[in-house]
Amino acid sequence: MSPSQRVTSVKSDRVTAVRTLHTRQGRRKTGRFVVEGPQSVRSALAAGVVIRDLFMDDDAGVAFADIVTDARTAGRSVTWTTPDVLAAMGETSQPQGVLAVCDLLPEVELSAVMAAPGPVLLLDQLTDPGNVGTVIRTADAVGAAGVLLTTGSADVHNGKVVRSTAGSLFHLPVVPHIDLSEASSAARAHGRVVAVATGDAEIGLFEAAAAGRVDDRTCWVIGSEAHGVSEEGRAVADIAVRIPMAGRAESLNAAVAAAVVLYVTAYQAFSAPGEPIRAIRAQMTD
Repeated sequence: MSPSQRVTSVKSDRVTAVRTLHTRQGRRKTGRFVVEGPQSVRSALAAGVVIRDLFMDDDAGVAFADIVTDARTAGRSVTWTTPDVLAAMGETSQPQGVLAVCDLLPEVELSAVMAAPGPVLLLDQLTDPGNVGTVIRTADAVGAAGVLLTTGSADVHNGKVVRSTAGSLFHLPVVPHIDLSEASSAARAHGRVVAVATGDAEIGLFEAAAAGRVDDRTCWVIGSEAHGVSEEGRAVADIAVRIPMAGRAESLNAAVAAAVVLYVTAYQAFSAPGEPIRAIRAQMTD
C-alpha cells in the first residue's frame, strides 16, 4: 500500500479539504459534497454518482468489503485512514468508517418530475435538514415522483440532509430552488392537483382522500417547522387539507405530516372511490 493511499494525520491537507465541504460555501466553490456511512455510500455507488474520493478505516474495509469491491469495479480507488482521521473528516459523533467525496448531484428537470407517476412533495421553506432528509426518505419509500424545495429550504447536499435520507437522495429526483408559482403551474399542466396541508383547512384528509379530491398524483405543499405554509403556498394551492388530530397537539412535525398525507393517499389508491380507508389494509396485506 503506497503512502498516497493512506492518511494518518488529522492535520493532513486532505482532511482540511474534506472539512470545507461541510459548509454551503465550500460545496458551491468545489462542486462537491460529503456522503457519510456505508448505506449512503453504497447507494451513491449503485446510482453512478461521481465519487472523487473514498475514505475508509481498516476495520470498515473488512466489515464493508462489498463497498471496496464495488468502488474498484467502478474504477474508484480507496484511501485508507485511521479512525481518528475519519472522525476528523466527518460530522457525525459515531462515524462508521466510510466517507466519500462526490460531485454535486446533477440538476433534474421539473417537467420530468411532474410527468412521472406518484405524488410530488413541494417543501415550502423547510429549513431543518433532518426533516428535509426524512421527507426525501419517506417519499422514496412511498414511490413518489420527486421532492421539490423552494429557495430558503435546507441545502439538499447538507451533511445532515444526506445522512437523513439513508441513501434515498440517490434514488429519488430532488429539485432545489423551486418557485412556488412555477411548480404549481407545472403540476396543473400535468393534471395534478396542488394541495396544501394545513391545520386550519375545512376538509379533513380522510374525507378528501375518500372523495378523490386528493390522490396518489397530488402535489403536496408542506410548510416550514416554525411558520407552516407561507401565504404564497396557500395561494397557489387548489385545495387545503387538514390532518385530523384527536389529541391536544397543536400541529405535527413537518416530516410526519408529509408521511401521513403520502401514505393515506397511497392506501386510498388501492380502493374504489369512496370506499373507507380502513378497508384498504386487508388489500395491502393480501
